[in-house]
Amino acid sequence: MVDTVSYAMKEPDRFKRGNGWKVNLFGKNSDVPKADLQAFRIDMNAGQVLDSHFHIVDQFQIFIAGSGTIGRDSTDIVTAHYADHHTGYGPLVAGPQGMSYLTLRSKTDAGLVKLSTPNVREQLKPTKRRHGVSKPVTLSIPPVMQHRAAPEIETVMEERPDSDGMTVKVYRLGASQEISAPETTGTGGYYIIVMNGALIHDGETLKPWSLLFVRHDEPAPVLRADIEGAEVMVAVFPLQDDWMRQVGEEAA
Repeated sequence: MVDTVSYAMKEPDRFKRGNGWKVNLFGKNSDVPKADLQAFRIDMNAGQVLDSHFHIVDQFQIFIAGSGTIGRDSTDIVTAHYADHHTGYGPLVAGPQGMSYLTLRSKTDAGLVKLSTPNVREQLKPTKRRHGVSKPVTLSIPPVMQHRAAPEIETVMEERPDSDGMTVKVYRLGASQEISAPETTGTGGYYIIVMNGALIHDGETLKPWSLLFVRHDEPAPVLRADIEGAEVMVAVFPLQDDWMRQVGEEAA
């Protein structure tokens, strides 16, 4: 069964976290890895810096507001960033108006590990160390989105020979249009991120920045736009390697 969360229902629970703010969408903070989904929104304050680090699970970050940089790359709105587990990236630096992003994980992380940590290499595990930034996505103005003649699919992070299924695509649908989401076979599952307009799923209207998660062994759902149309991003995880398969299993 596809997991869903309405961002509008979660946004009132935003709380202060350090110099910024956070909204939990799936799961919550943990200092132990779990097999459960984990997704949240981070709002960085103007000029805030998050030092270079890694996580023990694969993850996507979707930059959705403000401006800033991740490493040498600009976080043009909307941009997706992917990093394998145990793969360093950063720093994240917010611009003068702050920077907001979604962090999306298929399993719960145990907390970041800064690359400046003493003996950090001893904490690393075998990984392909894939990471990258997508092409920026421009969202349509409402009438263009609503009156789109037919659904369109745009690949913004290409699948490569060593990607193991990892890719990012954007689906643009006009009023009440529908299209099948990608097949899950050969992937680690994927997040569907509502970016613009509204998506209808199981009778629920999902507005920006609501999420759906489709597991690798589930059938692909049908994406159905509301009468205003919809633009969604599909962030596809790679096939889970040995490390990712065992994350959280002992606690399950």
